[in-house]
Amino acid sequence: MVVNSVHWFRKGLRLHDNPALQEALNGADTVRCVYILDPWFAGAANVGINRWRFLLEALEDLDSSLKKLNSRLFVVRGQPTDVFPRLLKEWKVTRLTFEYDPEPYGKERDGAIIKMAQEFGVETVVRNSHTLYNLDRIIEMNNNSPPLTFKRFQTIVSRLELPRRPLPPITQQQMDKCRTKIADNHDQLYSIPSLEELGFRTEGLPPAIWQGGESEALDRLNKHLDKKVWVANFEHPRVNTCSLYASPTGLSPFLRFGCLSCRVLYYNLRELYMKLRKRCSPPLSLFGQLLWREFFYTAATNNPNFDRMDGNPICVQIPWDQNPEALAKWAEGRTGFPWIDAIMTQLRQEGWIHHLARHAVACFLTRGDLWISWESGMKVFEELLLDADWSVNAGSWMWLSCSAFFQQFFHCYCPVGFGRRTDPSGDYIRRYIPILKDYPNRYIYEPWNAPESVQKSANCVVGVDYPKPMINHAEGSRLNIERMKQVYQQLSHYRGLSKSDNTDLIKLLLMRGNALFSTERVKCGNIRTCMKKKKKNLTSY
Repeated sequence: MVVNSVHWFRKGLRLHDNPALQEALNGADTVRCVYILDPWFAGAANVGINRWRFLLEALEDLDSSLKKLNSRLFVVRGQPTDVFPRLLKEWKVTRLTFEYDPEPYGKERDGAIIKMAQEFGVETVVRNSHTLYNLDRIIEMNNNSPPLTFKRFQTIVSRLELPRRPLPPITQQQMDKCRTKIADNHDQLYSIPSLEELGFRTEGLPPAIWQGGESEALDRLNKHLDKKVWVANFEHPRVNTCSLYASPTGLSPFLRFGCLSCRVLYYNLRELYMKLRKRCSPPLSLFGQLLWREFFYTAATNNPNFDRMDGNPICVQIPWDQNPEALAKWAEGRTGFPWIDAIMTQLRQEGWIHHLARHAVACFLTRGDLWISWESGMKVFEELLLDADWSVNAGSWMWLSCSAFFQQFFHCYCPVGFGRRTDPSGDYIRRYIPILKDYPNRYIYEPWNAPESVQKSANCVVGVDYPKPMINHAEGSRLNIERMKQVYQQLSHYRGLSKSDNTDLIKLLLMRGNALFSTERVKCGNIRTCMKKKKKNLTSY
């Protein structure tokens, strides 16, 4: 029997550690590697130019790698349910392979494709390689419900076997056994589109800070491991000004698009630690970036409403304000708070911001200052953030807005003090808000407090050249903490926690919230300091 395979690339845009692609090659006579430009993604108005550029670069790199193996990438326009019937007939396909997608939309889409393939008599092979663990197994071990605290998640993961070891890259010998003739007009029929073809205006577009593709991902991985000498003593690197800029060793966008296998990263970190420490069992915290990703994927896998408040069983129902004008100022970096505006400007220009910067702007938009729903912030990140995917993006926003997972609503980031502690000189602000570059360090975070003579000398008058602060942070944060306290007081049962933990935790949270309000020290910049003098944090993250 002739075996004609098609491997359908989606997120796993790589040739290394790709079990589904290996299945396509196994015993096949021909193999075609396909990427479908799904209108659900391609036509979405909330996907920005940086994300599109990263994806197209990843596809170009994948096609280049396949060329070296005497194959090519077939990029097909259309929706999978419309495209596949034609391809299965035209290519006489007998086997279809793809990587398992744990997210609700992906599972629904793939279910329809599997059913359609069966009707055509086509075998489908699905393999998991986008997550470290079998998410259903984690849920099963937690009494058939996803663990909704990271501590509980870590406990379950510690009982699991190690993730499966990654597979080697596809070889020339493998591809030669199932070589497929590439037509002379391949580029006309199956080419990767340009940004211009997708309707983007590219004049004046600066070079990409993050270049997409498996080749770049593997190069960064090597640099990342070289940088991890601190693993020997298991030290957490200090966050400073340099941390706020895009790093040549950053990996998160490559994990999101599957240009880098999470299992390859996991085992490289593990082996480096064991080599340096001479110990056989690295701490779970070493894999923090990967485990948080797994945590949110697990929480989302069976919850189609994970990306919204309404109908989401784990999300606290909070009466957020509707304020499109305030939302626009935040999204466009026009809040009047230089720290917040610099972060949002970097995000829009480069497609990435440091995780503490994400905390700052998320808190400011939601429970800290503007009291706008986390759903609005999530959609802005979905448009702009290279590493934003459905599960991690929604989960992070629920967490940072204290709508799920994390309930210490009295921890509020100051849009002045937080940035000043991280970057006392204000160089980060000067880079992304250049109109403020001539302000003295003393006023760079609070230009509205500078004397008029200083503002004129810096050629930037607040209210004329740079906006005034859109809100009084000290008053706004105090009001919003009180609002959150009232929301939690009304909770008869918060399903983000187990029943056994719920009552005591809510009581303790409210006691601590009341303790804050019984002092006069809850002012701009000292909320976190206040809480450090209280009991040790209840939840460890």
